[in-house]
Amino acid sequence: MKARIALLSVALGLCSPTFAHILNTPTFASQFYYDGLIMTPDGKGYFGQQWLENATEVTLFPKNGNTAMWTLTLTSALGQPIVGEPVEISAAPLTLTVPQWREPADMAARFSSSVRAKVLTRIEQGLFRLKAPFEISSPVTDARGQISVSINNFHSCGNDSIPGSDQFVARAGTQQLTLTVKCAVTGLVAIPDTPSQGLTTAGLVGRHLHPDLLSALQSLGRAWHAKPDKPAGMPDHLTITGATMRWGGINPPHFTHKFGGTVDIRPIGTQAGPISVGDQAYDRQATQSLVDALVQLGATQIIFADNLTGVTQVKVNHKNHLHVSFLSEPLEPWHSEASDTDDEGLHWHHYEDIYDIRYFIPKVKQLSPKAFQFELGQ
Repeated sequence: MKARIALLSVALGLCSPTFAHILNTPTFASQFYYDGLIMTPDGKGYFGQQWLENATEVTLFPKNGNTAMWTLTLTSALGQPIVGEPVEISAAPLTLTVPQWREPADMAARFSSSVRAKVLTRIEQGLFRLKAPFEISSPVTDARGQISVSINNFHSCGNDSIPGSDQFVARAGTQQLTLTVKCAVTGLVAIPDTPSQGLTTAGLVGRHLHPDLLSALQSLGRAWHAKPDKPAGMPDHLTITGATMRWGGINPPHFTHKFGGTVDIRPIGTQAGPISVGDQAYDRQATQSLVDALVQLGATQIIFADNLTGVTQVKVNHKNHLHVSFLSEPLEPWHSEASDTDDEGLHWHHYEDIYDIRYFIPKVKQLSPKAFQFELGQ
């Protein structure tokens, strides 16, 4: 009889450590839920929801208020929830790991000295996020065998060939899951230097724009290049001196230029190279024609040191460039108190509850070169 029991026990695996281990081996699964701005490869976008099963890599748009939920489920080999199991969550920079992007003091040093204290305050407030912050629903699994990890987006997207990213690791016993969270405005395109077609760049760090905006500026450049009878020495191309980082997000030394819908353009003079308001070579009439053309394309904001028609804000620190935005809310702030202002001297706004792609994707009129008329005077 004892022999029969022993044989039956072996058959059932009750005395088999291997079989018992298989029965006790848990399964880790995850679901990623995101409700926010979703970009498509052509630079278009929409506000929507994403559910991804067992995702290993996700991309969050660098807009404050975008929060994703990573739900982890621990079950037994028989599919039953494992309750009360401790789960450890950790996160660390995976790409874009240099201190200039990840350490507060190093990031602040990339801005002008007059605003470094403000940058540090933004970082301390969690409004300039140099990594993806997260919160855990519970240190142990609930009755469904789950814990939830709330992950906020961050703003260190970068300028490299791949965007900034953090790697999340979840551990429960011997089981482990990883999730790479990227920071990126996808769909931006590089600005080519084509002075022979009327558009070039100078001194750019971030040299990317939304494709619709770049196409419109290239059309304007071709129109300017073809304009006959320019004054002697006046360049036959327009020069972009400020754009967006490869993946958007924080763009030192700017508070703006985060989404690819804002550009700095050099005013026009009777000589090539840098031109400022007040220079002998500064051509006010030609620059007025440039402003007229930008308004014609749909510019929502133009900041410049000269009070030309179409300039929306006159700022003395904008003598050597026109700051031009095609976003419906051109300031592109993260979030702050209503009384606070950015480096352009304008008020910040709260972006957490804005669900309108025009705040983040430029709306630009696509005009042929023949549509532009330049009045250069005598």
